[in-house]
Amino acid sequence: MPFKTVRMTVLLASASVLTACASHDEVATLRQPALPPLAVAKASPARPYYRNVAVQAVEGAPEFRWFDGGGVITTRPTRAEVTAGLNQHLLGAEMLAPSRLDAEYMLYTTFEALRGPNVWWGTDKLATARVTFRLVRWRTGELVREKTVEAGYNVHWTGATPEIARAAIGGALVGIGLGYYVNQNHIVDIYDAPIAGAIGGLEAASIGGPRQWSPGFAGAFTAAVATGTAAGRFQDLEAMLAGGAIGAAGAAAGPTPVQRQVASNGEITSAFNGTARRAAATRGLMALAFDMFMNDLSRDGSVVYKTAVSCRALNGDARRGPYLAETANAYAVDCPGARYNDAKTAKAYPSRF
Repeated sequence: MPFKTVRMTVLLASASVLTACASHDEVATLRQPALPPLAVAKASPARPYYRNVAVQAVEGAPEFRWFDGGGVITTRPTRAEVTAGLNQHLLGAEMLAPSRLDAEYMLYTTFEALRGPNVWWGTDKLATARVTFRLVRWRTGELVREKTVEAGYNVHWTGATPEIARAAIGGALVGIGLGYYVNQNHIVDIYDAPIAGAIGGLEAASIGGPRQWSPGFAGAFTAAVATGTAAGRFQDLEAMLAGGAIGAAGAAAGPTPVQRQVASNGEITSAFNGTARRAAATRGLMALAFDMFMNDLSRDGSVVYKTAVSCRALNGDARRGPYLAETANAYAVDCPGARYNDAKTAKAYPSRF
């Protein structure tokens, strides 16, 4: 097969990434407002775990991010990421001690059969693991609580939503003209991929805001590498198609990704960036496993699940502070400065909020 034909095949394959479309129901789900949590897990102030726990060790998670093999190529959360996530969950549950020296209880976390989400574009991202949590009183070495849970969290990719499709079409039109121009000036080659990335980043930022610069740059850079050539020139038609693919890939990352929790073990998202979806899957896995552990601690009253309500429900029609953000049985999720433990199993569909 001539090199030019191979080059065109790669180009068309890159452009085909944008052809997957979300169903009507998926788009409708994405456009609904985000769901508030139904319950919030908090350590009871009268119990020993209240602001009295520190993360001691994480085992079974890799020190560095690498491919873990198996049936598909996947990436697992690193030990540092797990530790940071556990600290955030302990803080949200009011269990994290001010410092390690102040903590009476140490939390040991062990992973078995840890599988991270795959790295392929245009696929769902699933993270699974069997996790054992152990609480140990460090002064005596006494094991006070041990719980093993099996958890899995899936981030479902809908494909191209109407917003992404419109942005991709606009970027493609700009890219066609750009591709023709740079071809006439002999600057279309693999070494100009950073230039294409910058153009894609600008296009994405103009559509989705400054935060979309990085996804736009990444999308356009990848497309430029796939369609570029280290020597020689494109034909004009090829250059226009290459420019269109590069512009479309960059602009498709422009619309701000939207997501909505739809179940206790997964969410639906239109995020084009696979890295963001992998991160969401691993965060969801840890949140789900930690909530199962908190549910076990709630059996003896060490943890209390408070009903999540709006700030208005606790304060009536008062428009000025100070706000009542928490009571013995309720917690307001939308008061200024209020924080809550964003555990995935606490997500539900309240009939009224």
